[in-house]
Amino acid sequence: MAKKLNIFLSFLISIIIAFSCGVYFSEDLGYSRSEPTIVKAGQTVTDDDEQTVDAENEPSNGDGEKGATISTAQNQRGNETANDEPEATRVTAENRFSDPSEFRYSVNSANGITLTWLVSNLTGKTIDYYTVKVSTFNPVGDPSYDEHSGKNSFNLQYVGPVKPGEELGVFKLFTYQGALDSIRIDEVDLEYADGTKETVVYNRTTKDDSGLNTR
Repeated sequence: MAKKLNIFLSFLISIIIAFSCGVYFSEDLGYSRSEPTIVKAGQTVTDDDEQTVDAENEPSNGDGEKGATISTAQNQRGNETANDEPEATRVTAENRFSDPSEFRYSVNSANGITLTWLVSNLTGKTIDYYTVKVSTFNPVGDPSYDEHSGKNSFNLQYVGPVKPGEELGVFKLFTYQGALDSIRIDEVDLEYADGTKETVVYNRTTKDDSGLNTR
């Protein structure tokens, strides 16, 4: 009887030891499977394992897009500034040009139109480049058109320098028209030696066809 009791107690102790070992190794393995704590740059970890992020360094959506957006915007503003050119100031002809000493046109045998227009530079600056913008009209005031291009407005470009007090203007065969009656100078674009630009609103018309021809 005592022998049987000893066997039973030995079996019971074995079961208790096996159960205790199982619990110990289960807890140990469970800890080893837990994810490691990862601390990113700019973050701190509290005693409760809660991560906080420096607000000044935090990107707007967690992947750095905020910083990228700011950088892109700054680059765009920089490019816009680099590409910006000074815009031409619009002014009237007063204090820019004298009254014209010549403002007339001529028509040759092939309907070629030569415009003559001469004024003095009253701007007080040296003009490096200028463009005279003209429009052409028939006897009833409607646009008249070039026989080849079909245009009725033209840009006549010239290179200076034209110093203050010197004469600038146009003497050029610029279109072929059989129905032309008048020519209007709409504007004159000026580019000065100092880099500034102006657009002079002129709006003067001539019907005088007694000018000289160019071949």
